[in-house]
Amino acid sequence: MEKFDSVQLYFKEIKRMGILSKEETAALWKKASKGDKKSQKRLVEANLRLVIPTAKKYFRAGLDFLDLIEEGNMGLIRAVEKFDPRKNIHFSTYATYWIDQAVRRAVEEQGKTIRIPPHVWDALSRWIKNWKRMQEKLGRNPTLAEMAKRLHLSLKQIESLMRASKVSQGASSIETPIDEEGSIFIKDIITDKGTATPEFASETSRQNADISQALEKLPPREKEIIQLRFGLDGKTQFSLEQLGKKMKLSRERVRQLEERALRRLKATALRLKMM
Repeated sequence: MEKFDSVQLYFKEIKRMGILSKEETAALWKKASKGDKKSQKRLVEANLRLVIPTAKKYFRAGLDFLDLIEEGNMGLIRAVEKFDPRKNIHFSTYATYWIDQAVRRAVEEQGKTIRIPPHVWDALSRWIKNWKRMQEKLGRNPTLAEMAKRLHLSLKQIESLMRASKVSQGASSIETPIDEEGSIFIKDIITDKGTATPEFASETSRQNADISQALEKLPPREKEIIQLRFGLDGKTQFSLEQLGKKMKLSRERVRQLEERALRRLKATALRLKMM
């Protein structure tokens, strides 16, 4: 709850910063480009909103949402320091590049076992945006089948996207709010509380059976690690640290076992024609 309050407070602080007029912006850039720290600071404050979309885009990577914001802010500061207002480019476009670089670097430095390609991050970001629109339109959480229809995706593509979302989120991150009002959480967009179509239910059931079959071929310890890391078979989802304590292993050893188990699982899945 404390984390949720901190995120809400941050959103409120940004709104209080206000938007600069064209004249104010031009005057600040004139001073900032000469190294005036006070002007640079004001420009950073006025553009903090630019960090939020990128933080939302990467929030499933296991980092705390505010940590992602902080990393993005460092990229924004760098952008303000390097930007040349005389060039024919919008600052927002220029800053977004530096923000994305800073956040992506922080995510990758966490040493995650699975790297999520940029196009998958983009797809997840599009999913979140459309999920929210559908929720507002329907007055309830949309089903996976409804989302598949809206985004023109096949059942297999939706299933892959959900797996990517599951893999990329941290064990505690499902309670992270993803909108500025703090009313929508990660857990909302990756669960399907609505009624799926019979075709979707049948496809999902078949794939779940295939996953269970593949899991059974893993050594017991590796099977348990996969189940607990991804919350399979109704089990609580664990972080690497939590699993290490439970199994009396180091975090790094758990990560190595998870990586090996995922390689075996993928090989088995390919044989079962799951992928």
